[in-house]
Parts: sequence; C-alpha cells; structure tokens
Amino acid sequence: MYTLLLVLHLIVCICLVAVVLVQSGKGGGLAGGAFGGATQTVFGGRGATDFITRATIGLGIVFFVTSLSLALMTTKGTTGNTRSVLQEAARKAGANPQAPAPGAPGVTPQAAPPTGAPATTPATGTPVPATGGGK
Repeated sequence: MYTLLLVLHLIVCICLVAVVLVQSGKGGGLAGGAFGGATQTVFGGRGATDFITRATIGLGIVFFVTSLSLALMTTKGTTGNTRSVLQEAARKAGANPQAPAPGAPGVTPQAAPPTGAPATTPATGTPVPATGGGK
C-alpha cells in the first residue's frame, strides 16, 4: 500500500509541475496590481476557469492528500518508540560501564597484599602460588 501511494504521489508531483509550467500568465497578477494595473484585482483578473486551472486545483488537492497520507503511514510505526537518542546512549552506557583508567583522578590503586600473605586473583579469590624469594 505504501509503495503504491508513493508511486501515485510521484506521478502527481510530475503532473503538477508540468501543468503549472504550461499555464499562461493572467495579465500581470500580483505585479500588475502593485505597479499600476488598476483595472485588475491584486491577484489577477477574474475570469472563467479553464481546464488547466481546474487540473492544477485537482492535482494540488491530490498532492496534499497523498503527502498527508504518506506522512501518517511513515510515523505510524514509530509511535511506540518514544526514547530519544540521548536516552538510548545513556542506557547503553549504563549497561556497559567501563573501568576507570589506573591513573585517573579519584581512583585509588589497589593495595598489594602484605608480605607473606598469599595473593589472590580478583575474579575468583583463589590463591596464586607465590614466586620468588622466601626463606
């Protein structure tokens, strides 16, 4: 449905541009009314509407309807997701906290185990065999 409406919209756009370009001037229009066209109204003379004018009006109405329909169809799928980009970034940062750098301000380095005490691994707490000098 969306693709069909989009193709119709593009055809209407091309036809609307063609119909507007084919129209002839209406005796000066706004420029004639502002600069001395005293016998005509400001927006051109009042006359019988011809086929080109009616086609322009009809294509304009179809253009607005298809534009509104496409906009509503496009935004209909996104109404459930009300999070902003900043909220998504904050959620991702909260899910993956990074450990601070060892020399970062406000971070105290972990103290080494006292001499003679067995060292443990941070993750499991299991003793690590001592290496090096001892009695």
